[in-house]
This record gives sequence, C-alpha cells and structure tokens, in this order.
Amino acid sequence: MHTTRREFIRLTASLALLSLGARGGADETGAGPADDDANMLADIVYQLFPHPGLGQDVYTQVTARLGEKIEQSSALTTLLDEAMQALAGEPPEGWATLSASQQTAALERIQHTPFFQFVLNETLALIYRHPRTWELLGYEGSSLEFGGYINRGFNDIDWLER
Repeated sequence: MHTTRREFIRLTASLALLSLGARGGADETGAGPADDDANMLADIVYQLFPHPGLGQDVYTQVTARLGEKIEQSSALTTLLDEAMQALAGEPPEGWATLSASQQTAALERIQHTPFFQFVLNETLALIYRHPRTWELLGYEGSSLEFGGYINRGFNDIDWLER
C-alpha cells in the first residue's frame, strides 16, 4: 500500500526526531515510504544548517513546520513529490543508502528548484528565529522592549575585536 504525501506530512513531526537520532545511517525500522520521505526532509533540514550544538528538538520543530506549510499547498505537495523523486529515485529509501557526499551532490543538483528554495528559505527563517539558536550563537534577542540597543549592549560586541 502506497502512503500518500498528505499522510507523510502528518507523520513528519514524530519521524523527524527518529531521523535526527540516526542521521549518519539508514533507519533500521523497515518503515514505509512516508518514513523515508520524512527522514529525507529532516536530513535536508539538518544538512542545510548543521549546528551540532543545537538540540534535535529544534530540527524536529522546523521539519514539522515545513510539513505544515507543505500540507497547506497542493503546489508545494507536488513540488515535494518531484524533489523526493529527484533526490532519492524510486523507491525513496535510496536516500538513506547514499553517502554524505552523494547526498550533498544530490542536493546541489536540485538547488535551483522552487522546492529547494522554499525549504532553504523557510529553514533559514525558522532556525534563526528560534531562541535556542540565539542562545547557541550568543544573540541576546530583541532589545526593543528594553529601550533599544543604546540602553542594552550597544557596545558590547567583543567578538568583533577578535
């Protein structure tokens, strides 16, 4: 039985955590196509912005949000189908058998597609708006509610002097 892309989107949040736990290799669960697609999307999100110090839960949240946005658009669902086919071939579990360099090469082949651009831009926004990422990078967040940067850390950028 073939799992639809809609079912895949619903499973993305729970499966992303599993995928990120086994980033370096294939999933041993013997899961169906939806699992493979979810794992692939989670891997792509991590490969675009790999921060080993950032918790898996952040990547899980980002992947889930991407899934929600894709589910809301039939055009994005179609683009997802095309991208997954281009990346992994038929059947989709081929992605997990690729080495890291082969996965990177596959992503480079589709980097100019609308789907890749969507995932890149959404991941960029979601990852770097997350407070955990701010903490990892040393960004203190908005200063507007504290009177602006003049009154809160205007001249404390010691990392610039290094």
